[in-house]
Amino acid sequence: MRHWPWFTVLGMLTTAAAVGAEDVKRLDPLVVTATKIETPASEIGAAVTVITGEEIRQYDYTRVDDPLRAVPGVEVRRSGSLGKTTSLTIRGANANQVQVLVDGMRVNSPTTGQTDLADLSVDMIERIEVIRGPQSTLYGADAIGGVVNIITKRGAGPFSASIQQEVGNYDTLSSRATVSGAWKIFDYAVGASHLEANGRFRNDGSNQDAVALRLGMTLPLDTRISFALRWNKTDTDLPTKFLTVPLPVVPEFFDINNKQTSETLTLTLAGHTRPVSWWATDVRLSEFTNRQTFVDRPDPGFDCFFPPCEFPGRFNVRRREMELLNHFDIGKWSTSTVGLEYRDQVGDAQGGFPFHAEDDTKSVFFQQQFRFFDRFFAGAGFRTEDNSVFGTHTTERGSLAFAIKEWGTRIRGSAGSGFRAPTFNDLFFPGFSDKTLQPETSFSYDFGIDQRLWKDRIRLGLTYFRNDFKNLISLEFTTTAPFVKGVNIGSARAAGIEFAGEWDILATLTATLNYTLTESENLQTRRLLPREPRHRWNIGLNWQATPRLSLFTQVHVTTEQFEPTGGTDGVFNSGWTRVDVGGAYRLVDKVGFLRALDITARIQNLLNEGYSEVRGFPALGINALAGLRASF
Repeated sequence: MRHWPWFTVLGMLTTAAAVGAEDVKRLDPLVVTATKIETPASEIGAAVTVITGEEIRQYDYTRVDDPLRAVPGVEVRRSGSLGKTTSLTIRGANANQVQVLVDGMRVNSPTTGQTDLADLSVDMIERIEVIRGPQSTLYGADAIGGVVNIITKRGAGPFSASIQQEVGNYDTLSSRATVSGAWKIFDYAVGASHLEANGRFRNDGSNQDAVALRLGMTLPLDTRISFALRWNKTDTDLPTKFLTVPLPVVPEFFDINNKQTSETLTLTLAGHTRPVSWWATDVRLSEFTNRQTFVDRPDPGFDCFFPPCEFPGRFNVRRREMELLNHFDIGKWSTSTVGLEYRDQVGDAQGGFPFHAEDDTKSVFFQQQFRFFDRFFAGAGFRTEDNSVFGTHTTERGSLAFAIKEWGTRIRGSAGSGFRAPTFNDLFFPGFSDKTLQPETSFSYDFGIDQRLWKDRIRLGLTYFRNDFKNLISLEFTTTAPFVKGVNIGSARAAGIEFAGEWDILATLTATLNYTLTESENLQTRRLLPREPRHRWNIGLNWQATPRLSLFTQVHVTTEQFEPTGGTDGVFNSGWTRVDVGGAYRLVDKVGFLRALDITARIQNLLNEGYSEVRGFPALGINALAGLRASF
């Protein structure tokens, strides 16, 4: 915590700048993920954060995980440098218990149960919606902790395009291009990018190519058809040897030939129609595929104890989803939603530990929303999901929100049950699996208050949450190789508070602060949940210094985390403070067909903090990226 003087200086600057503050109007964002229909955020009882595409552009993010780091309740962990495995947790729910979507399509792996954020690019993102709390009623299995929905951009207006080229240390090169617009009833948006970098060590680089496409057609009777495609291919060098516990990063533990390739494709065809005022229908057909290749050949000086010693692996997974939603409205005060979903998954593993697995799931769910006097908002629903492998499960959820507009106050709360399905690895991986494993279950609730002050220039939110997990899938030691086996024996809890605040000091200057306290415990071992910090702060300052110059500062503070793999009793991974700064300066404004030419810059880990988000995998030191962005 030796960088607290930064916070003191920040506070002095923002206080001094408060003189002459102007009124700023903030629009209530529409959110789809929390209810399956567009709903103002103020009418939702759940805790919601919306990250806009403009914010991604403003802060010059190059990875999907970067904007998520500033969301209260969310913890992002990257195992080393750029391109390495990156996962997230929400309110103590682990990475297997958080559902990540792209345009409503699940993108977690059926084999591992997790989403590697390193496989997702920031191309053509309209917004990212983060819903914290149980969402199994709408999204089924694996939405215990919450849902992150990445929604792609829809083309609009006349033809526009942009090109961005940046370079930085660690041999970083970032290239991006976009084209979007609309013509009569058609709209289009296309983006492509390339990102490459070398890390801190030998064999520590990454290379990612990505393409994003969205096409749409608007028809009479409030009808729209759209098609979205996102493709990413990531080649990653893995410098750390295959070891049972993380060891100090020294040259003799570097791996010179450990590599991984991951290729991901998501396709979504969606239709919406509202032929009459009281009835609307949504249809979605989606497919997700991921092909991952992993090769770790023997290294000189290391003996082979458990053949095969090359550890080759090829993992191909595919998921297909079909969803039908019908929304029935009674005036403006009631909306009933009935949904049907079918999902099938296939996984193939080839190499040292081959297996084949598949399942299918049929679901039906119902949701009821009430809106009274533009002040009281209530929602409730249930979902029944039948899986061909582990059977039938039903989840329920309810939420309330009440607005006292005269005071700028909103009181909200939600509660619900959830479950996490066993993955293909849990059920079928040779030696470790058990086909009799049952889903993990949970019950969670939260309640909070939001307050707006000083003509909406100050926006505050405080939330208490609690998650109780049961029937957790844990590893139990056995007397035969591989000496561990998955069993349903675990239980845990996580509870805490989230605080979020924004202050429009001036029309051109905004300060943000959020804090998360998480008290967690594994009730089986009586230890903290792995890698879950007790305290976490995010502080930001965004300043439009002149019409041409914009600047920002972001500070991320995380306290120590328990690491169970560090010996018999475990160890603690040290906390850290990371400071990021950056901005953009407009060189040219509206000259011929050139709409704008900007210089962009972003410096991460400005103070060169030495830290690891996952113990044994050091993060990058100070890393800078700067370049030009042209808009047409």
